[in-house]
Amino acid sequence: MSDGVGFQASARPVAGSGKARTLVGGAIGHFVEWYDWSIYGFLAGIFAGQMFPANDPTASLIASFSAFAIGFIGRPIGAIVLSPLADKYGRRVMLSATIIMAGLGSLAMALCPTYAQVGIAAPLLIVAARLLQGFSAGGEYQIAITFLNEHASARNRAFSASPQQLSIGLSVLAATAVSSLVTKYVAPDDLTQWGWRIPFMLGAVLSLVGVYLRSGIAETPSFQKIQDGQAMSTRSILASLLQFPREIFIVFVVQINSLQYYLWMIFLPTYANLVGGLDRASGFLGGVLGSVAYCIGVPLFAFISDRIGRKPFLIGAAACFLVFTYPLLSMLAVPALGFGTFAFVAVAGALIVSLNNAVLGTVFAELFPTRVRTSGIGIPYAVCGAIFGGTAPVIATWLQQMGGPLYIALYVMLVSVITLATHILLTPETRGRALD
Repeated sequence: MSDGVGFQASARPVAGSGKARTLVGGAIGHFVEWYDWSIYGFLAGIFAGQMFPANDPTASLIASFSAFAIGFIGRPIGAIVLSPLADKYGRRVMLSATIIMAGLGSLAMALCPTYAQVGIAAPLLIVAARLLQGFSAGGEYQIAITFLNEHASARNRAFSASPQQLSIGLSVLAATAVSSLVTKYVAPDDLTQWGWRIPFMLGAVLSLVGVYLRSGIAETPSFQKIQDGQAMSTRSILASLLQFPREIFIVFVVQINSLQYYLWMIFLPTYANLVGGLDRASGFLGGVLGSVAYCIGVPLFAFISDRIGRKPFLIGAAACFLVFTYPLLSMLAVPALGFGTFAFVAVAGALIVSLNNAVLGTVFAELFPTRVRTSGIGIPYAVCGAIFGGTAPVIATWLQQMGGPLYIALYVMLVSVITLATHILLTPETRGRALD
């Protein structure tokens, strides 16, 4: 049974404030996680010289983004460890654990000494903080998306679960705004010395807010139904995933599109600075507009998908990236790049990303039964993210040096062809499926 806003009725009636807390509590961890990862991507060019010194500024930037990519190694480990625990013990407990770990990683980044102070220990501490955040993120996404979808009704499932994906856009919006304010109001020398630490400290504070919000949320109705009979070990949960090879493959392929997300929502201001000389403040402001477009697109497209299906949006996003990636990136590789051009490219790409992200979490949840849902989503999601998402900035920087925007576009287009073929041939239409 469902109510007017699309949430299932559980054994204990949930008041309006409880529903709001469920929505915010489910999404807040993803907000903190993506805020932290976005801040790193935005500010890497500023603190790279302090933590990863090198004679060539590009080499420093590549080293800094390599640490960004190393953080993704923690994701598969976190997914393998945390996902079965969420399938065995419940979604709510593990959501609290993941946000605490994310906050500790932010705190470590904010307080890390420089290379000049402690030598090689500085980049090693940065890498350790990134690995902890990656481990946390390896559990956060799938547990949160499972939590929200299992609380939602079938009729409005994608729209009711959209705050989780919406939180990504809001977090990038917040990270972009914070980065813009810090770069604007902190003197350049101070920004390089200590100003870049302020956004990371804010991330640690946000995690404390998330712990508080998640302390009072209820377990999902779907998990409550199987909880009494849930005697499976974590090993048997992982073993049972062998029953779903096609579903796991679909999750992996859909998640390849994290490449486009990182390029447009995280790396684009840095890329525009490298190839077009766009100043960082203008890049961050254009990123804000892209994030606003993403935040509008996600709930809108999710609402429509509850009426017409998920598959058209998955196919549409892959087709758009196949056709428009090269023209859009080429617009940035011009001398004296203007703000208007960058803003157009940022908004256009963000809307295409939102086509995919509006439905992918709900598609993932609708592919698997309750007993293995978190593990089925989390493990292929994290492995793919480590391969394609975390490496996106450093590969884009390398491809730009090798052959400019054409090489980057060909990489994205190859991924788009694989994704498009998978959706047409293998991905089922999942709208209306029961989760129990």
